[in-house]
Amino acid sequence: MIHISKNKCVGCGLCIEKCASNSIGIFNSIASVNQSDCMQCQSCVAICPQSAIMNVKGSLLVAFGTDDGVNIKTDNHVGMSKYFHIWIYENGEVKYREMRENIKYKEDESKTHGDPGKARATASALESVDVLIGGKFGPNISRLKNKFVCAVVHGNRTITQAVDILKENINEIMEEKCSEEKKGRVLV
Repeated sequence: MIHISKNKCVGCGLCIEKCASNSIGIFNSIASVNQSDCMQCQSCVAICPQSAIMNVKGSLLVAFGTDDGVNIKTDNHVGMSKYFHIWIYENGEVKYREMRENIKYKEDESKTHGDPGKARATASALESVDVLIGGKFGPNISRLKNKFVCAVVHGNRTITQAVDILKENINEIMEEKCSEEKKGRVLV
C-alpha cells in the first residue's frame, strides 16, 4: 500500500506528474493517494525528493499501554501500564486483536536509571509485538527500543485516537523498525 507521510510531504506535486493512474492529489498542501485507483507502480516513491512516499508492506503487531482499556497511560511510563491492548496493522487497516495483562514486577528502587528486570518483565508480556506506544517512557526505553519501535503519543488520548495517529505516521514507524540505530519516535 502506498502511503504518504504528512510529516515529510511538502506538496511539490512531482508525484502527481509521475502517477500513471492519476490517483494522487494535493489536499491542504499535502499529497494524498486514492488507494482504490492506485496501480502500485511505485513511480511516486522513486520521484519524491522528500522520501515522503513509501510502499508499506507486511504487518505490524502494536501494543498500546493502558490502565482502563480506553485511554493511553499518561500518568506514568508505559511499562507501568496494567494492560496492553494489542492491535494489528495490515494493508492500511488497524484491528484490535487482544488484551494482555502486564507482568507484576517489584522494581529495585536503588536503580536510578531503570531496572533491567522491569524491562524484561514488560518485554515478556509483549511477545511478538513490533511497536510499543505509550504516553511516556521511563529510563528503560534504552533497553526496550532494542526490542520494539518505541513511540510516544503526547496528551491525553484514547486508544482509538492513538490508532489514528499510528496510521498517519506509519512511514516513520516502518523506517524506525528497519533502522539499525533505533531512537524511539514521537507521533504527532
